[in-house]
Amino acid sequence: LEASDIVPTHFMLLDVPPNILVERCTGRRSDPNTGKIYHLKFSPPPPEIMDRLMHRSDDTADAMSKRILMYQDNLDQVLPLYSNVLRRFDGTTDPDQITKKVFDFLEGKPQTRAPTRKIIIAGPPASGKGTQCERIVEEYNVVHISVGDELRYQVKNNTPLGLEAKKAMEEGTLVPDELVVAIVKSRMSHMDVLERGWLLDGFPRTAAQALALKEAAIEPDSLILLDVPDLLLVERCVGRRSDPETGKIYHMTSNPPPPEIVSRLIQRADDTAEAMGTRIKMYHNNVNSIIDYYASVGRKISGNRSKEVIFEEVRGFLNGAIPRDMSGMPPRKALPSPAEAQMYIKTNLQPFLVKALAALAREKPGEPLKFLATYLIKHNPNNPNPPPTDMPNEIVLGGARPVGVEIQGDAKSKVITKDEK
Repeated sequence: LEASDIVPTHFMLLDVPPNILVERCTGRRSDPNTGKIYHLKFSPPPPEIMDRLMHRSDDTADAMSKRILMYQDNLDQVLPLYSNVLRRFDGTTDPDQITKKVFDFLEGKPQTRAPTRKIIIAGPPASGKGTQCERIVEEYNVVHISVGDELRYQVKNNTPLGLEAKKAMEEGTLVPDELVVAIVKSRMSHMDVLERGWLLDGFPRTAAQALALKEAAIEPDSLILLDVPDLLLVERCVGRRSDPETGKIYHMTSNPPPPEIVSRLIQRADDTAEAMGTRIKMYHNNVNSIIDYYASVGRKISGNRSKEVIFEEVRGFLNGAIPRDMSGMPPRKALPSPAEAQMYIKTNLQPFLVKALAALAREKPGEPLKFLATYLIKHNPNNPNPPPTDMPNEIVLGGARPVGVEIQGDAKSKVITKDEK
């Protein structure tokens, strides 16, 4: 091209992670009558034309993986030649957003990138990480990076990193930390992560892995550690099932699947009580090192509650309303607004003080401070176990006129004199 004086002024690269490309491709169908392209998941066709749709012979996972590898090899050679006119675009976002950014590039506008979130979520198996990941992604639009899913994709599609991992698995050894970090780093190099931030799930699990991430310049600004009792983890795990078609996780008791899909659900081989015991023990052997390493950015959150309550604390922590704390203690209640404080004073504190002052006027006018201090401590309305009251439930102060006062169930009258008032 250059020899023919064809030199571009703009090079636009639509960047989409390989696993998303495979998903897009395998679900793609074309209508031979209209030429229109559909996707069974993202852009489903009308039911009446399903029978005539065509599936390209190379729109399979295996064929697509080979095409992606070939494309990536060529791209690595081409990009350095156009680095001075290159701009990457996140191809996973809304097409209208991509179009606007492309026009901005063509018009010479600089590329801006807002600060992004960098989150790690950790916890034992069956602690509810998947559920909270879904909610975090929905709330903050970060990219969920499941290290297990990324590793399985690389192995299944025989990528260079996957072949190295596969060799270790076949030899019965653990996949080296450096290799897992390389897989994570590869995923984080894509534009969707660079523009939206990341939520790393399932890694690191040891201090050595955390150090390897740091050496690769991958450090979180927030760590969420879900804490769940061991017995509950076993119960959750044994009843867990996954849908191979959608990837959704169900629980046969607490989150049952629709009856029509039960027959296709699968149970992981290590979702048994025996295997779970081993996995929990391994988790406990390593979790303290993770707590120590990320204590300055982390919060331990009880996962033994409803998913809604858990996410409220997760959201409060990520928004900065709840402090970092790896002790596992529940968060303190938020301070009331001025209006809430005034209402509390009016409905709780004022009647309480009126009772105290009335008791002082009636019983100990000569020792006001000592009596009031004792009374306020004894009858504190925030005391969870207050003593039986012997004070009036309601007193109306006003001149030297009789007012009705209920004391220990008996209606009595007392004249409040001018001095007592």
